[in-house]
Amino acid sequence: MKSARVIGAGLSGLSAAWCLADAGWQVELIEAANEPGGLIHTHHTPEGLVETAANAFVSTDTTARWFERLGIPPVSPKPESKKRYIFRDGRARRWPLTVFETTSMAAHGGLAMLSRSTKARPGETIETWGHRVVGKGATRWLIGAALQGIYATPPNRLSAEAIFSGRRKGKTRLATPAGGMGEFIARLHDGLVARGVHCTFSQRVMTLDANTPTIIATNAAAAAALIAPHAPALAQAVAGVEMRSISSVTAFFVKSSSDLHGFGVLFPRGCGVSALGVLFNDDTFPDRSTLRSERWIYDLPIDDEPAAGQLVAADRAVLTSRADKAIALHLTSWPNALPVYDHAILDVKAKLADRPPWLALAGNYLGRLGVAALLEQAEEAASALKEPRG
Repeated sequence: MKSARVIGAGLSGLSAAWCLADAGWQVELIEAANEPGGLIHTHHTPEGLVETAANAFVSTDTTARWFERLGIPPVSPKPESKKRYIFRDGRARRWPLTVFETTSMAAHGGLAMLSRSTKARPGETIETWGHRVVGKGATRWLIGAALQGIYATPPNRLSAEAIFSGRRKGKTRLATPAGGMGEFIARLHDGLVARGVHCTFSQRVMTLDANTPTIIATNAAAAAALIAPHAPALAQAVAGVEMRSISSVTAFFVKSSSDLHGFGVLFPRGCGVSALGVLFNDDTFPDRSTLRSERWIYDLPIDDEPAAGQLVAADRAVLTSRADKAIALHLTSWPNALPVYDHAILDVKAKLADRPPWLALAGNYLGRLGVAALLEQAEEAASALKEPRG
């Protein structure tokens, strides 16, 4: 039986190992941390579920196949989650643009379509693309706010070409396990062990063996160091990807009749709120909490829960005009967790052909962001892996 190694036991590494086992490989999975999951964990607290990273998958044919493969019934969002808001001029709005800005967006879009110039041009940022195609108002308060909430990067730093080449078209429906995203990770890991995959934790791999087909499913910095002797141009490109720190604070409150209901609120820069956004967990999926459960997202490291509580209290006062005291706070802070989707992402995609056939990559710095995309990339990495010649 042919043998392969997977380095990294986050979602990418676990799913890549599964695909290799499906293809008849004998797989060794090695992880530097002491448990699987990477950024993704679910804590079952007395107040309710707390997610440390993504709270759901985008529902695609790929994710549906994985849910069925793992025997997990997918849970759909609650009807009230269809409401989404953007904060502007002191309140959350379903449509944040003025009449003039809406008219300007339609005019810009119409001209761009007539001239067939809606595609991103080389070197354009989301901000410059948006000013050209939808107007300044729609760029700041609509497009920029939405993409900043996903990529944790201001629109003047995001590469329009990188963003649009990796985004899924059409409506995005969500699905999650009833027990949270941690249930997906646990089913993956347990299934791998049952299938004979050898999993080693608390071990850091420092070098690659060119005689062992390998999938690297680590963060960008660790991947760059590992592949440098074997694919120097690709390693240099991967090392050039800038990473941002992300923190989330799940806060539980007593429910109020004046609570805003929906999926959550995005906060454009300069609107008086430090957070990128807030998710209303108990409105999104059923059985998340009997309390008001909110998850506040920040693009900075937060050291401790008192500091997190101060940030949430200040931001929540701006959003609600109330000074409610949280029943409980749960802080998750991930340093250098999310890649900046600027020109460096395009450079990585261009250099992927530099890798030897016995080496494949899976991760969030390869041109597609999101947990559904990680499953797709893991499948592609496993199918691309070849045994070394000779």
